[in-house]
Amino acid sequence: MTAAPEKVDARAVFYKHADSNFYSALSYVIGEALAAMPQMLIDVLLFGIFVYWMVGFVPSAASFIIYLLLFFLFTFSMGQTMGLLASVAPTKTVVQGGGAVVLLMNVLFSGYIVAPNVIPIYWNWIYWITPLSWIYRSLLLNEFVHRSDGQQVMESYGFLLPNDTPYGREWIGYGFAYIIPYTIICLVASAYCLHRFRMEKQGGTSDIAEEKDEVECEVSESNTFNEESFIPVDLSFNNLCYDVKASKGSDKLRLLKNVSGVFSSGRLCALMGESGAGKTTLMDVIALRKGGGEISGEVLLNGFSQEKVSFRRCSGYVEQFDVQSAELTIRETIRFSAELRLDKTHPARTSPAEMDQHVNEMIAMFELQKQADVLVGNEEEGGLTFEQKKRLSIAVELAASPSVLFLDEPTSGLDSRAALLVMNCLRKITDTGRTIVATIHQPSSQVFDMFDDLLLLKKGGEVVFYGETGVCSSNLISYFEGLGVTPMNTGENPATWMLNVLGEHISAKGQSDGEDEVLSFATAWNQSSNCADLANRFAEINETRDEEMEIKFDSTFPVGWFKRDNLMGNRLVKIYWRSPAYNLARMALSVLIALLLGSMFIPIRNHLVFSEAEITSVLATIFISFIIIGVLSIVSVLPVMLNVRDMFYRHKAAGMLNYWSLGRALGTAEHRFILIASFLFCIMFLPVSGLAQNPDLSLKSRVISAISYWGFFTFNSAIYSYIGQLFMCLVRGQGTAMVLASVFIGINNFFSGFIVRPQQMIGNFWVITYIINPGHYVYEGLVTSAFWNDYRTVIVTNASQYYVELTSPGYVGQNNTLYENGVCEVMDDGSYCEVTANEFVYAFFGQQYGRRNIPRNVIVLACILVGVRIFTFLALRNLTYSGK
Repeated sequence: MTAAPEKVDARAVFYKHADSNFYSALSYVIGEALAAMPQMLIDVLLFGIFVYWMVGFVPSAASFIIYLLLFFLFTFSMGQTMGLLASVAPTKTVVQGGGAVVLLMNVLFSGYIVAPNVIPIYWNWIYWITPLSWIYRSLLLNEFVHRSDGQQVMESYGFLLPNDTPYGREWIGYGFAYIIPYTIICLVASAYCLHRFRMEKQGGTSDIAEEKDEVECEVSESNTFNEESFIPVDLSFNNLCYDVKASKGSDKLRLLKNVSGVFSSGRLCALMGESGAGKTTLMDVIALRKGGGEISGEVLLNGFSQEKVSFRRCSGYVEQFDVQSAELTIRETIRFSAELRLDKTHPARTSPAEMDQHVNEMIAMFELQKQADVLVGNEEEGGLTFEQKKRLSIAVELAASPSVLFLDEPTSGLDSRAALLVMNCLRKITDTGRTIVATIHQPSSQVFDMFDDLLLLKKGGEVVFYGETGVCSSNLISYFEGLGVTPMNTGENPATWMLNVLGEHISAKGQSDGEDEVLSFATAWNQSSNCADLANRFAEINETRDEEMEIKFDSTFPVGWFKRDNLMGNRLVKIYWRSPAYNLARMALSVLIALLLGSMFIPIRNHLVFSEAEITSVLATIFISFIIIGVLSIVSVLPVMLNVRDMFYRHKAAGMLNYWSLGRALGTAEHRFILIASFLFCIMFLPVSGLAQNPDLSLKSRVISAISYWGFFTFNSAIYSYIGQLFMCLVRGQGTAMVLASVFIGINNFFSGFIVRPQQMIGNFWVITYIINPGHYVYEGLVTSAFWNDYRTVIVTNASQYYVELTSPGYVGQNNTLYENGVCEVMDDGSYCEVTANEFVYAFFGQQYGRRNIPRNVIVLACILVGVRIFTFLALRNLTYSGK
């Protein structure tokens, strides 16, 4: 399951390669499977060797090799099953949910959770087609066929053929004979589905100026864009350096070397340079977007030192590949930015009508009226086109009415019309007195002419030109031609010519490819009169600063904490409500899984007498129910939380809100769906299975029992969901979070009290894991809720491991009740005894599970839940994986 999300991402690459006839779908699937084999083999060897010999399985080389082969084949087959699911599922969330169902079917019908002879006849066919049932049966035979009591053990756990005869050794071979064709079928089916069905996004279409020959940007004359709505800023920086630790050794690598310049209000400045010159790095350093490395130098706003809070509130930043919430509309996205970022003095704050007008102006400015109420969408499910999202990203930042706006490659990936629209808008916004800075790569002549100033960098982060470009780039051209570079041809793009000449080797005397010392463009700039003028201007800014032009605010955020929390909470609830692949799917799966698990016991739900195998299967089903719903919760929350987290990083960097607002919103949005999903599960599972429906109890007692069961089940879903959120906040990627989730799931499964019973852990080292494991308290709560005061009869045979204990004189049962002749009534022939269901369950768990522990379990689970939420808050506050 950990690799399933990556398979969804890889589909897009396969589609492109398939369209170019690189290879067939079958070749791709086989190659992908072969590439995964080495890692699977390592995993199987590391896990299998330790488990086999530490547990003490039969010391036979042949049995050990068979064990590893079966283990490897099952791992490989499950990988192909997930690959098949990834080839037909539209999103990662659906893949994760479907994977949880596949896991449930394999575990439930393996023969371990529900004994084969207890599985209802109408579900027997699933038992015979489930891969894990064949592997598990083969593993059991591989172990017990060598033991004298092996046949008796197999029979006691219901592993008999339909004619009640024991399995023979040949069934080990049948396991191989089934799993190999099954894997091949999955491979072929995956290839067929990849070839036949395409899970591609249904994006929007560009409609920029479809009826117009010229692209115009209409900037409103209203008061939301006049000079009173912001303070003009001249942003100057002097001798900026940025050092990072080298990948090898302890040396430092300098990415920016003494970069100086001025970004003036009312001017549009381009940041350009060769690839790797440090354009985006410089902009990130100035915009306070760099989280690591060492920064030196000086940055001033209107002559005053840059202050983090004030700068964030007066600036905006548009990333090259921006992140927006797929579940919100364009209008909602822009309004959210405006509500949280506009200063209280802004005219749009005067009334809701003014705010609506402000948002509508942003929409109209970038010609997004037709899509204003369309969901943004994403790469998986479709939505806005790339250029529409680019325009939206700029509109979101402009909605905050910033004094300074940074843009990273605003025209990259856009066609000529879209690029021209964006640049026209930036030009008009600049003319209102704002400072606009944009990195740009290979612009057209028309786009390049729209910039007023240029800061040009060479590789190594050194300035080679700064200043006005001039009419038709005349200043830029005359400067470089004065250094002796190849003159620009008539009609040539100045931006392209400029970048080309940076690669020329010019002698210090101005002769191309001469034998004299090669001219350094950075040195030439530092020795130029333009550089001297810049130094004088920087000194003048320091000397003539006006106190009234200082950028300062009386609070960290434009709005109070209550409004921030309210806006974020409403936003996240809306996102959750519009995520059917997450919430609707988990609710539907909860109902489906509840009905499936409950249907296992329809034939015995009204029985007053149970066999030991039947009651054990009921306990196992309770165990698998909370585990599988927990797995479904944690794997489905990861991709949702990844999107929410990345969006939060953007909001935090923009100074919109802090970790507290998101942390509270996550709890608010998630808990209602957790309550509903767990309620739907319990309302279906309990009546169908007959649990907590003991006819000997009063209606009130049965209702209390059912509510208690629902409460513990809700605790379980909440803990799994919130731990998934925590894991996604602790690590960078979803794959790593899925690994952490897998470890948690494994530990929670193993130490919950069913696979390894409490009496087997008490008194040894692993009891610590049992004590701190949330699954222990959930499982105990579920079991005691289902079986308290259950006086139906359980028949225990004299071959049972509990027979001697239950019939021993002086046995102490629940509530410290002393049974002088044992709690289990021995029948005349001594072949079996009868005990009440609640006393059998009490003995089954080593007298550790009891109703008296319910208050303790509730308190511990509540503390675990609170602890998880606290760690999530801390992770959001202290960790940022934004790639800066």
